[in-house]
Amino acid sequence: MGQHCKSTILGHASKLRHLRPSPELAPIFKRVYVRFEAYKTGFLKECRPFIGLDGCHLKGLYGGQLLSAMARDGNDNMFHVVVAVVEAETKDSWSWFLTELVDDLGGSDNLVFIFDTQKGLVESFKDLLPTIEHRFCMRHMYANFKKDGVVKR
Repeated sequence: MGQHCKSTILGHASKLRHLRPSPELAPIFKRVYVRFEAYKTGFLKECRPFIGLDGCHLKGLYGGQLLSAMARDGNDNMFHVVVAVVEAETKDSWSWFLTELVDDLGGSDNLVFIFDTQKGLVESFKDLLPTIEHRFCMRHMYANFKKDGVVKR
């Protein structure tokens, strides 16, 4: 049913997952994970162990979601760690992304995460990384409260 392709070239990592319902049909793209060796090395050696997770819609012909893990470098600039394209923002896709991310970085012992309450991310985090330090983004929480009518101006 589902198949994985893994590629590591010069330390760069990419993982592709596709579905092939039957041998007669062409494979169907499901998700891809991409991390460059320079990003991993830069994060592990030069950045604070603080990762922001976010997702956004891809509004092109094929759609999907772009998931990203970002950090802050020593100059307080944003620093890409990894990106992935998935079929939808679900618990399954976030679980896959978090598993790949933590495995790729060599564990999660010293990491702290910050994220919004994206679909499936909170549940995935509780299941996969229950003891890891994490926080919710205040700007997103305020926007959600404002949208729900809890905060009024």
